[in-house]
Amino acid sequence: MPALLAGVVLLGLLLFLARSYTGANTKSLAQGLRFSGGIILALATVALAITGRLAFAFLTAGAAWYLLVGSPPPWQRTAYGPYGPGRSQNGTRSSPPQTNTMSRAEALKVLGLEEGASESDIRAAHRRLILQTHPDKGGSNYLAAKINEAKDVLLRR
Repeated sequence: MPALLAGVVLLGLLLFLARSYTGANTKSLAQGLRFSGGIILALATVALAITGRLAFAFLTAGAAWYLLVGSPPPWQRTAYGPYGPGRSQNGTRSSPPQTNTMSRAEALKVLGLEEGASESDIRAAHRRLILQTHPDKGGSNYLAAKINEAKDVLLRR
């Protein structure tokens, strides 16, 4: 029952905000919705912290911080900075990746193939592994890069 009541109050708040933004330009509407979302997430963070769900509180706190401040929160920043390893603010690489050249034997081992594998075998093994380890599917950037490098070494690109 309390969740239903909270949902009705939230819906009323959103309808009130939508009515006040009719006729507003897109930029101010986006800014207002971002601020409203940040405030709602901040309130959810407080509620989660009070009830002892600290892991969820940190997640909602991070999202609220991002919506209100516009950058990743300090506890989610890495040694690479907010844009990721080797990337600058505009998304381009700031320096070439530092990788060692993979040997043919290591490439065969990565793809699970034996010496003498055909091009179609290499492509099939690559496709099977990359579908399992791709970062978009919850895999690791490192593993996907190694699988791609192994395919490139075996196909001599």
